[in-house]
Amino acid sequence: MVVTVKTSRAGRAAALEEWAARVDPDDLKTADTSVLREIAELVDRREDVDQDLAAAVRAARTAGRSWSEIAAMLGVSKQAAQRKYRTTAA
Repeated sequence: MVVTVKTSRAGRAAALEEWAARVDPDDLKTADTSVLREIAELVDRREDVDQDLAAAVRAARTAGRSWSEIAAMLGVSKQAAQRKYRTTAA
């Protein structure tokens, strides 16, 4: 049986740090990780934007805006907007 465990990026980073503490430096190669760091930074920004967007949808619903109007601003169908934000906008 295979068990998949979801871990946070911080948890994965901590595990990597533990591994790095045990590895022999002679076995390591220098690598340019700038493109990987850029991906991680963009993921952080996306998470922030997703949270801000959910808050804006909540505010729009509180202000009486319809799902159709919100969906138009999101560029998705009314059903897609409701499916994604219904629980956060309640």
